[in-house]
Amino acid sequence: MALVSAEDDQGAVLRESRDTPPAHYVLKLKNFSAFSQNGVDQITSNTFQVGDLHWKIKLFLKGSNGGKDDYVSMYLMLDASKGVKAFFKFFLLDQSRGNYLVVQGKASRFDSFKCEWGLDKFISLKDFEEPTNGYLVNDTSFFGVEVFICEGLPLGECYSISSKVANISSKYKWVVTEFSGLKEPQYSDEFVVGGYKWKLWLHPEGNRKYKGYSLSIYLVYVDSKSSTTEHEVKAEFELTLKDQSKQNHKKKKSTTWFGASTPDWGFSSFIELTDLKDDKKGYLVADQCTIEAEVTVLCEGSCKTLKC
Repeated sequence: MALVSAEDDQGAVLRESRDTPPAHYVLKLKNFSAFSQNGVDQITSNTFQVGDLHWKIKLFLKGSNGGKDDYVSMYLMLDASKGVKAFFKFFLLDQSRGNYLVVQGKASRFDSFKCEWGLDKFISLKDFEEPTNGYLVNDTSFFGVEVFICEGLPLGECYSISSKVANISSKYKWVVTEFSGLKEPQYSDEFVVGGYKWKLWLHPEGNRKYKGYSLSIYLVYVDSKSSTTEHEVKAEFELTLKDQSKQNHKKKKSTTWFGASTPDWGFSSFIELTDLKDDKKGYLVADQCTIEAEVTVLCEGSCKTLKC
């Protein structure tokens, strides 16, 4: 998504959406309307720890400073006398779609003179309360934060591309038989691309919020079990569910870094189960389906602590 302009909020650097939840702290607000009804317009979270420092989230439900009356204002507060330079990412869960609005704040100095920084205009009350946005569902909302310390030894990533693995592609075909009898997740046999082991992970009745609704398929990096946080493999892959009658195949494509922190990646909602089981569509014939994976290993990456 695009960078936020200064007129939107002086403290915001970037607005985006992502699937993964905040790594450091989540604040759930239940019976949201009751806060304002009882005159509670400001909420401060319990203390949470990032590194050796303690922090709190502070929310103004009807805005503060430049966002007063029209926005939800959100701030990060350092609960210590020690000074540190840090930046933050604030999160708001879209409960309808299962992803997060993420707003990154600029790097700031937290100390005893200025212990809190944040966004006067984190989100407009109009957008927050709009039912189709999914931020306030059943009078409940979920806020979150990630904190990144800018001082000390920063983490730098050094990516190297080896001629032995760059842009090496291969295809793998998996015929899944007796599909109607499958209830638990299934793994394919292992296959090798670019010297790395992979396999497919199938959820025949769907995974997570798509259980009972969609077929879920993922690519699994088998070597992630022996991988370290300093080594990753970037791969592009296309998963295809074969139409066995009219060649109207269902395809989805993605690219990501696989490693210890991301051992698998794919599609929780690959195809609706009603479409999969529709005899006219040709995906499931004689109680079997065929899934093909085309994997291209793009490069290897390393992540090392750099002394600046």
